[in-house]
Amino acid sequence: MSERAIELARAGRAQAERDFVEELSIPSVGTLSRHGADCRRNAQWLVERFRKMGMEARLYEFGGGQPTVVAQWLGAPGKPTLTIYGHYDVQPADPLGEWVSPPFEPAIRDGSIYARGASDNKGQHLSSLKAAEYAFAAGGPPVNLRFLIEGEEEGGGEVLPDLLKNHAAELQTDYLFIHDGTLLQLLTGLRGNLYVEVEVTGAAIDLHSGAFGGLAPNPFNTLAHVLAELKDRDGRILIPGFYDSVREPEPEELESWSRLPITEEMILTMTGAPALEGEAGFSLFERNFVRPTLDVHGIMGGFTEEGTKTVIPAKATAKLSMRLVPDQDPDTIAELLERHLATLATPGTRVKLRRMGDGSWPVRLDVRHPGIAAASRAFEASFGRRPFLVRAGYSIPVVADFASALPAAHLFVSGFAAEEDGPHAPNERMVLDNFHRGTEMVIHLMDELAGV
Repeated sequence: MSERAIELARAGRAQAERDFVEELSIPSVGTLSRHGADCRRNAQWLVERFRKMGMEARLYEFGGGQPTVVAQWLGAPGKPTLTIYGHYDVQPADPLGEWVSPPFEPAIRDGSIYARGASDNKGQHLSSLKAAEYAFAAGGPPVNLRFLIEGEEEGGGEVLPDLLKNHAAELQTDYLFIHDGTLLQLLTGLRGNLYVEVEVTGAAIDLHSGAFGGLAPNPFNTLAHVLAELKDRDGRILIPGFYDSVREPEPEELESWSRLPITEEMILTMTGAPALEGEAGFSLFERNFVRPTLDVHGIMGGFTEEGTKTVIPAKATAKLSMRLVPDQDPDTIAELLERHLATLATPGTRVKLRRMGDGSWPVRLDVRHPGIAAASRAFEASFGRRPFLVRAGYSIPVVADFASALPAAHLFVSGFAAEEDGPHAPNERMVLDNFHRGTEMVIHLMDELAGV
């Protein structure tokens, strides 16, 4: 199948680019209610294309959220099922003044297409849609196919979670390609996240530091002590029991990381920082991929305006988060933190922990399942290079949702957008050669999985 389908893909590149422009022209900004109709129009645009190629396609609705596109074709009995995930909603385009061309008027310059959603995620899922289209035109896919393309990824929502919760039995699959990753990278894990507020209270009201200094407890002083007792100067987190369930990376991962073309000098250039931090004894990649973190994001309270005011504040608050790694449980870590905070209060103060959101679980993916090898061969056939096995320091909550709902599925996370393509930023783009090669990669992937 793949040889004929790739011939069709190469002959159809101009039409594929016209389709790309058409979808990018739909301002499907998922986080702005005024674009609700645009999101639905984009979803219907996808449904029509899946139906045209011969797949059953529908919109899954729940509550008032943006629908999830569900398309499937189960016409390859005895062959595995490949499910492909993407999302059609996009980020707001602000600040508009920084765009060279309007964000929803796609422009092609120097081999790239510029528009909001070009790399995140329309160029990603459309490359797979086109691969399916060419596979049908070449006689039919060699595997069973399913697409789940949601409309609430950028802002969170309930539609896809409801689908996974109540229809998991209908969605069972052998392989799940989460098409929201980075070119030539296969993710083998993602960190989770726990976001909290730490509040310290003292006197009932703000007090004059001359009248009460040396007597009244100062929540800001205490908060400074508390934060200093959460992490040492070498980057090690001091919460008792915090590291007890941290799992080590696989040998295959460590070997792949040793070949990554990323250096400390590159990171310094990207950040503009004079030096990097992190736990002693761990490599750059270990600190970024498989070690948990704790970071303070903001401190509120007291007097921060221009000028002076000698006040002892009644309350001081800090926002902080912890990036968690397998097998750290956000609930357990929150309990350990709360217990530790209780020991850090100074006389006259009370320290309170407030969780913000439920937190997201870290995810570890199997690096040895046959889909990883198949995807690696498909990348090599289309891009000329095999991908690296990497962990993500960030979180993609949908990966944990899928892992929970479809435990038998072999997951892999990757994509065809480069890190410098600027998702969420002005002048977001996708290199058209990567878009077309990505289509060929999915064609090769279907053939590879059919033979597993």
